[in-house]
Amino acid sequence: MNNENLAYTKTIKPRNFGIDLLRIVCMLMIPVLHILGHGGVLSSVIPFSMRFECAWLLELFCFCALNCFVLITGYVYFSKKTKFYRVFTLWVEVLFYSIIIFLVLLWFMPNKVTIDQIWPSFFPTFFNSYWFFTSYLGMFIFSPFINEGLNKFSKKEDLIVVSLIFIILSFLPTIFNQTNAFSLDSGYSVLWFIVLYYIGGIIHKYNLYNYLKNNKWFLVWFMCCLFTLLVKNIVDLIYVNNTSNPFLAYNSPLYLIGSVALLCFFINLKIRNKFSIAIINFFAPVCFGVYLIHDNYLIRHYLMKNSFAFLANFNALSMTLLIIGFALAIFISCSLIDWIRELLFRKLKIKIRFANLEERINNSLDEFLDSKT
Repeated sequence: MNNENLAYTKTIKPRNFGIDLLRIVCMLMIPVLHILGHGGVLSSVIPFSMRFECAWLLELFCFCALNCFVLITGYVYFSKKTKFYRVFTLWVEVLFYSIIIFLVLLWFMPNKVTIDQIWPSFFPTFFNSYWFFTSYLGMFIFSPFINEGLNKFSKKEDLIVVSLIFIILSFLPTIFNQTNAFSLDSGYSVLWFIVLYYIGGIIHKYNLYNYLKNNKWFLVWFMCCLFTLLVKNIVDLIYVNNTSNPFLAYNSPLYLIGSVALLCFFINLKIRNKFSIAIINFFAPVCFGVYLIHDNYLIRHYLMKNSFAFLANFNALSMTLLIIGFALAIFISCSLIDWIRELLFRKLKIKIRFANLEERINNSLDEFLDSKT
């Protein structure tokens, strides 16, 4: 093995295929959410009709996807030394798609996409073009400090912190409908990502996934979704013109509990079938690309917006199956596109180069600090 690959290969460890499968499932859920929301289905169905209930139930089944992604990061990385090359590799991927999509749409849609949109396309993180990655990057910067606390806190201290998190940042803001309390912004914030990272680390630190049998973890997630739908309907009936519902925020206690339960369910899955592992190995590395392609702000505005509202004209079953079918089509097509990008990045050794650069910087800092002592 040559030295060029050394820094990168040190980080490779056995994978939990259940966690990788959850990444794939969550990335299937994201297009469902965007078809329902950006696509205009939820705003087109008649309130309290069967199509309305099916659409919202599908929304609630999928809404935990974002929480799960961040919980996974905390679960996987809390016991590891923080390697910033990982997030910088993702940043290059974000920049790659942001620029490519802008140039392609500028060519094909010159009457809609203008040169004025170059700044959010060439500086997507600073212009919050991909809000998830912007918050994720902020969380990752703080991850060494979170890991330090996770590794040093006693069980009592962890219990106090988790209890305060649940009460102050989830339960109370939801009960009092203060979705922007502590700048949580309904969970669309760096602070909420830090909270999820910490909880993911707690799940790993204390092996919380062993506290219930796996079918019960699944039942907890399922019941959280159903109960959220019940609460939503009650709130909608009482407050007819209400445009917001705190129980439909990422930091809602029901979503938080449901997300934790779903993560624990997938952690416990034992996947040994070679074909299943091969499928997971193909789709897991390209999941992030699915999000970057289909939820690019230009694609969302010019191609996704209200493009699926027509699905509300079908009966409830057909509408549900079509939503899932379109989401699957988006997932597969974007995965194949990102597979090509992945091959290109491997050829260019992007990840290896960032890993080795980080190691050289660390070595230089060590030498500098040693010379000052």
